[in-house]
Amino acid sequence: MQSDQNLFEQAVSIKDLKPGDTVLHYFEVKSKEARKTRSGQDYLDLLLADATGSIPTKIWSDTIRKWGSEYVPGDIVKVEGRVDSYRDRNQIVVDKIRKADISEVPDPSRVVKTTRHDTDALMNELREYARKLEPPGLAELVEDMLVGNEDRLKTYPAAKMIHHAYQGGLIEHIVTVTRKVAAILPLEPSVNRSIAIAGAILHDIGKIHELRPEAAGRTLEGRLIGHVILGVEAVRRSAVERGVDEEPWLYELEHVLLSHHGEPQFGAPVRPLTREALVVHFIDNLDSKLKIMEEALESADSDGFTQYNKWLEGRAYMGSPSQEQE
Repeated sequence: MQSDQNLFEQAVSIKDLKPGDTVLHYFEVKSKEARKTRSGQDYLDLLLADATGSIPTKIWSDTIRKWGSEYVPGDIVKVEGRVDSYRDRNQIVVDKIRKADISEVPDPSRVVKTTRHDTDALMNELREYARKLEPPGLAELVEDMLVGNEDRLKTYPAAKMIHHAYQGGLIEHIVTVTRKVAAILPLEPSVNRSIAIAGAILHDIGKIHELRPEAAGRTLEGRLIGHVILGVEAVRRSAVERGVDEEPWLYELEHVLLSHHGEPQFGAPVRPLTREALVVHFIDNLDSKLKIMEEALESADSDGFTQYNKWLEGRAYMGSPSQEQE
């Protein structure tokens, strides 16, 4: 019998699967929903993922009865099954499944997606932005929060599913938002550069308290309070420790964090009421949407369009390659 190592080496990544393929592979469970067929039979809808993408997965009632369902989002599972096509999209139909330990996986980097960027370099870039902030008290506050939370910032996802939902996705998102904010500032001289940059760096600092590092779900405080409030509380605690909790710039910074989701229906306790808050809100939204589109286009159909994406509210189109890509 072939070893798991040999089987793993022969396994096809999600991005290369096609109808008719057999599957014997390790995956990460991204989501799990219990459903019923029209005839009332139980089945499970899973979204399984590896480092190359994700794929919808069905587990019918007979398979559930035989192999159980003792796994949750964030778990690694070993799956045996087959690929078919449903509504012109690939899906896996599971024959066997069991929860596995990450230590069983010959090469975890092929299963658990991580950022392609050097997180040490990204952290150094953020610290360089922080050192240039004015007044010095703001610069010291932001840099201290970066240093004090460095490990989590470099390893946590930025979201559970929507965008940058992989290890290291949080710092990647923070850096790209900060770069975009810095790029627009020369065009908007009335915007306070230091408040805008500080807000960009810290806007998602609450994610390290809201999310679990494996991008599988949220903590209790994350579910009950949310990263917006958790982030403001973390900034306020640090400001109190440093004796700068009465500084006017602190209230402006907290406002950026509180309003960066833009509208109450999207989780913002207040709407953006300063130039800096507007800039960070729209740049954060832009960066998120561009990442959603980038990841959706990785599985575009032959006509260049993706399947319907609920976050984009439509089917993204690949378009013509840019000159840089040619």
